[in-house]
Amino acid sequence: MIEYVFKMADGTTFQFEVDLERTGQPTTAPAQPATWTALGYQRCPNCPLNPQVHSRCPVAVDIESITSKFNRILSYTQVAVEVRTPERTYLKQCDAQTGLRALLGLVMASSACPVLARLKGLTHYHLPFATIEETLFRSASAYLLKQYFIFKDGGRPDLNLNGLGQLYEELNRVNTALKARLQSASEADANLNAVVSLLYLGMSVAFSLEDKLMELRPHFLDNIG
Repeated sequence: MIEYVFKMADGTTFQFEVDLERTGQPTTAPAQPATWTALGYQRCPNCPLNPQVHSRCPVAVDIESITSKFNRILSYTQVAVEVRTPERTYLKQCDAQTGLRALLGLVMASSACPVLARLKGLTHYHLPFATIEETLFRSASAYLLKQYFIFKDGGRPDLNLNGLGQLYEELNRVNTALKARLQSASEADANLNAVVSLLYLGMSVAFSLEDKLMELRPHFLDNIG
């Protein structure tokens, strides 16, 4: 369980608990889900779910209780964010958009979405407020670890990281569609800009993966004697 606490300047506090192993509908889901949570509403072009089985987008259902709290909050509103994990606590003074990006990223990656579920392993080593470099390092490391296990099981590992670039392209399609969903879900821009920042983060990795990885090279190779 990971807990996010947002403390606003006026004393208002928003608290969210994220169960990384949750299944099915969240306990905080409203009795009448919002229209924009329907699977067919601005559906992701790469969504593999069967609409006859899944009437609601699992990501939209998961984040509805969060976005409803921030639907009138501007992205630049200053907040104090406390992130409590079983191992440690993180504290950060930032704008609402930055805090939401961290929370929504965690919720999305641990959701029942088949595309985003490929990131679930990273949620167990959650690093809130990660930079582009930290995100790339964690993603590439996790991907290579997966290739190691594939190799040990007798499979053919993807050491060129071709699949990592493809993964980020898939993630960007999901984030783009989610942005379209949220355009009708918020009166202010905090929710929307949080997803937009996730989209830009993914695009910066997907469109220049090789170049970004080479920027990390001096930290891991050039200094080894």
